[in-house]
Amino acid sequence: MGLLPLDVLMRLPLAPLMLWMGTRVRRNALVLPEASGAREGTFGEGRDVRLLILGDSSGAGVGVVTQSAALSGQLVNALGLHCRVHWRLIAKTGATTQSAAQMLLDARGGPYDVAVLALGVNDAVRLLPLRFWRARQAKLRKILRERFGVRYICVTGVPPLEYFPALPRLLQWILGSHARRMDGVLQEDLRTDSGAEHVQIDMPFSRDAMAEDGYHPSADTYRLWGQAMAKRILDVNGSSD
Repeated sequence: MGLLPLDVLMRLPLAPLMLWMGTRVRRNALVLPEASGAREGTFGEGRDVRLLILGDSSGAGVGVVTQSAALSGQLVNALGLHCRVHWRLIAKTGATTQSAAQMLLDARGGPYDVAVLALGVNDAVRLLPLRFWRARQAKLRKILRERFGVRYICVTGVPPLEYFPALPRLLQWILGSHARRMDGVLQEDLRTDSGAEHVQIDMPFSRDAMAEDGYHPSADTYRLWGQAMAKRILDVNGSSD
């Protein structure tokens, strides 16, 4: 058994300071609403694609005003240039992988051809052990396939919390290191999971990439995110019949 990473070893002695910092961040945080607008619809022309977007506050569009500027709108608009998209968004601020799975089971609808997942931040900030993270992500993919008929799952990589301006340096280090490990095991699992793919937004993570709260994506990031997801979906599933 290998040595534990330094950030893991330091969690216990730093726990009181981390708790104080976390409480202070929550108290002083700029609280932004979820984006307004439709959370389901049909858009585009061509072959039919049934799309589910499942996520947390970033999936819900926190950081922009309307869903048209959020992940759902950007993704649907990009896909709609090539096919007719029947889409639905199921997302909620604070959602974890486990609660998202329950939201999905409680929702009526489906089946779907493609699912886009925007989850991980809330698991990371809770320092969810990697074995639980892997198991819950695997269970969610199983539900999507067996209960909703999803053939292709496009999984957003865990965001790099070490660059989130809203977090103090210590929390950037502790949470960012854990988020990287979570993303690493997610990539490892998805490499051997046929019909599922890890997608990371390829962009420099600057202050301009964040909304005014320093925690959620900006409009530009949502645009890049939606376009990246659309490209992978079209590359894998074909842009036309």
